Amino acid sequence: MIQNRSVVTVIILSFITCGIYMWYWLYKTAEELEATGQGGGSLSPAALLVITIFFPYVGFLLFGMQADQNLNNIKARSNRPVSDNKVLYMILGFIIPIVLIGLVQNEINQLTPTTVA
Repeated sequence: MIQNRSVVTVIILSFITCGIYMWYWLYKTAEELEATGQGGGSLSPAALLVITIFFPYVGFLLFGMQADQNLNNIKARSNRPVSDNKVLYMILGFIIPIVLIGLVQNEINQLTPTTVA
């Protein structure tokens, strides 16, 4: 089950904790998306977290690719229009990861009512 989180809270907690909450969010969100999206990525959430800790921009780039694929799988199963945001997510993950987090969480919040029911 994907958890609905406030985008503003996620971003503020990421700043307050100097990025530690961002790692927690990435792991939990990758885990939830993989379970709900039926494994749309080649990396496990734990491997993605380790890569992100040691190589932050590469990790968020990979997370953006996997998140887009899993979100599209969820949208396709719930008969919603699928959008290809992979390039946008990859660029934001490499340049401005905090914006990627906000966009992915916003997409999740829009899908949550249909995936929970």
